[in-house]
Amino acid sequence: MKPHLLLAALLLTACTPVLPAVDAGTPPSPLWSLKHAHNDYEHARPLLDALDQGFESVEADLWLDGEELGVSHTGAPFKGSLRALYLEPLAARIAANGGSVHGDRRPFYLWLDLKQGDAKLQELLASQLGTCDWLAAYDDLGEQRAGAVVVVLTGHDAAKKALAARPAPRPYVRDSNTYAPDDPPADGQWAFYAVNYFNFLAWDGTAPMPPTQRRQLQNLVDGVHQKGRALRIYASPDTPAYWGEARDAGVDFVNTDRLAELAAAFAP
Repeated sequence: MKPHLLLAALLLTACTPVLPAVDAGTPPSPLWSLKHAHNDYEHARPLLDALDQGFESVEADLWLDGEELGVSHTGAPFKGSLRALYLEPLAARIAANGGSVHGDRRPFYLWLDLKQGDAKLQELLASQLGTCDWLAAYDDLGEQRAGAVVVVLTGHDAAKKALAARPAPRPYVRDSNTYAPDDPPADGQWAFYAVNYFNFLAWDGTAPMPPTQRRQLQNLVDGVHQKGRALRIYASPDTPAYWGEARDAGVDFVNTDRLAELAAAFAP
């Protein structure tokens, strides 16, 4: 490793928290290592490219666009609307496949990254999702009604918390973008984590993964699962070596921009 890269890695490692190990009685994750299309809308065919590769999870960034919810990383110009790019195609797919996105009766995950905290955005989102009876619904204790699609709110902290605090039933649940060992257990408002890789790890994703980093990753996964939540790690190395380590550790959503390559790596 070049000296400046080695120094950067050492400084980063020194700044990341050392997570405690969780005892062996940790309950298993309710999920498995799902393929997650990060910034899915950046692909040539948003949603459809991911579905063609068998992905079980996608992410769309939302902004207020007049009377619509626009999908884009930075705002206008938009790739399209949430309704046109995701809600309508998912509804059609579910109808064609006997009640589930892939025809396997398993839930599909739609992560909505709220880029603004605007009250109008919150109202539009709650209104549009409220018309989709194929979404899982939550009350304050947990999932109230199973659905073909689980919507996970991420991004703007105040906005997702405000939406998750609305009266039940709610057709979505939220994540947290921070993790601490003393976080409370999961409930029907907060059931997921999406955390920045570099807040916990320094490995660059080229094999082999250092044993101390592997333990740190495993401690993070086990700690999240002990809370009864599922874990997505973003800004992670987009490499086969990382994908394998994430899968072995039990990371619930394995992040990628490389759809075909991750699908091939995860093929049975």
